[in-house]
Amino acid sequence: MDKDAYIKQLEAENAALKQRIKTLEKRLEEFERRLGMNSKNSSKPPSSDPPGTQGSSPKQRRKKRGGQKGHQAHLKSLLPKSKVDRFIPLKPDVCSCGSTNLEDTTEPPLRHQYVDLPPIEPIVWEYLQHVCRCKDCGALIYARLPDAIKRRHFGPGVLAIVGILTGVLNTSKRKAAAMLNEVFGVPISLGGLSNCESQLAETLERPHQEVADFVRRQDVAHADETGWPRGNSQKGWLWMCCCTVAAFFVVQTHRSQQAARAVLGAFAGTLVTDRYNAYKFYAGLRQICWAHLKRDFKAISEASGKLGKIGDQLHTLTKEILKLRRRVRDGTLQWQTFQCRMPALQQRIETLLEQGARFDGALGGKCRDILDHRDGLWTFVQDATVEPTNNRAEQQVRQAVLWRKGSFGTQSERGARYVERMLTVCATCRLQERSVIDYLRCACHHYHKGIAIPSLLPETIKCQKIA
Repeated sequence: MDKDAYIKQLEAENAALKQRIKTLEKRLEEFERRLGMNSKNSSKPPSSDPPGTQGSSPKQRRKKRGGQKGHQAHLKSLLPKSKVDRFIPLKPDVCSCGSTNLEDTTEPPLRHQYVDLPPIEPIVWEYLQHVCRCKDCGALIYARLPDAIKRRHFGPGVLAIVGILTGVLNTSKRKAAAMLNEVFGVPISLGGLSNCESQLAETLERPHQEVADFVRRQDVAHADETGWPRGNSQKGWLWMCCCTVAAFFVVQTHRSQQAARAVLGAFAGTLVTDRYNAYKFYAGLRQICWAHLKRDFKAISEASGKLGKIGDQLHTLTKEILKLRRRVRDGTLQWQTFQCRMPALQQRIETLLEQGARFDGALGGKCRDILDHRDGLWTFVQDATVEPTNNRAEQQVRQAVLWRKGSFGTQSERGARYVERMLTVCATCRLQERSVIDYLRCACHHYHKGIAIPSLLPETIKCQKIA
């Protein structure tokens, strides 16, 4: 081989090695990006963060445990006098100086309450179905049970406690059965507990549908979804949609556009979601969650070179926008002033996104995807009733996530119906500051009596406690 041919061969090998190094550097950068993903720069939950993950700011890292300086005190509140069973007057006998010459004053007495629970004894009703013989045909007959009792072994109170234990406190079925046996004195098996859940699901069918129809009629709604395993290792999804005073949940087999259509139904208002493509079919107004965008921009800011600088600017501008909107919410910034400040920030955000979209790789793809949702970025600037984040939905989903982690999903369709209806009741009562156990007791009492079940809708009269 002559000299020139050898040089050309070396140049070709060198070019190939440089290209391979460039490819490997990109792969390494992508692996490092994935390795560094946490709840601050991605959609991963905080519970998945490895030990030692720092907060998003030095100020957060310096916080000590316990109540922070200047926080609102949460003091023990006294029960009203109507709830006190016994008053025990205490009068001083001697002064701290040693004198016993004391007189009464008009000062109100200091109050200290001591609360205890008596042993809980369940109320047991036993129906004696007397057997008689017919004198004409000789057949043995007995009186029938009332329709409200037939095929039922537990009353509204027990059903409400089961709902609280398994549907609100996320207690396992074994522990819930043990609690009912040991604390409440109610003999119940795992099968009996499951039957109670089935009765609750049947009772709450109509209230669940009413809440779903109510949310779909609102001007603004928030939607989100999370994984929900089903029996035999099948993957399912729990979808939810909420407004300011109500929320409903639906267990679906897929995380798809078809599932999203089924959840939203005839909703025609402003929809607040993340950028998941299943919602792209929606033709109405949308608002993309800026909390998700903030995490995306944080991830972009961790890239090297010019793209990292673009991400850093996007992250800084996002924090400024959210701070301005919080000031509007707190009443320290007028809505008109907010709208006047936003156009310049909007233009700067979109310009930076267009610059970031020119880069290859996953982070450049994030910029391009965000620009594809351009129409849903700024709805909160035009409408004061629309929030810039989807935190309202994520707060409601959190209870479901805790339930899923403790139960590993559901094994049957009956279980799925119980989950979605109990979550609907819990979230809606919490949003309206209503008692979940009072509502469950009232609903089960009405269902057993065959009368209309009280509604969960906010404009209806709240149900009264059932003794």
